[in-house]
Amino acid sequence: MVEEYLEEAARKGLRQVRLIHGRGTGTQRSMVRKVLSRHPRVEAFGDAPPDAGGWGATLVLLRLS
Repeated sequence: MVEEYLEEAARKGLRQVRLIHGRGTGTQRSMVRKVLSRHPRVEAFGDAPPDAGGWGATLVLLRLS
């Protein structure tokens, strides 16, 4: 699901997206970040600022194609 979302975002020309995975125990956050670390379109990622979800969301910077 994450891969498809990133591909669609890149196709639409988006440079940055936010993935909301929730806070919980951190399991989904870890899974999302594992995918991001291996995805060729991802330039960088990190926690969203507090007003955009904090550690319950990840901001992703996409590579320009």
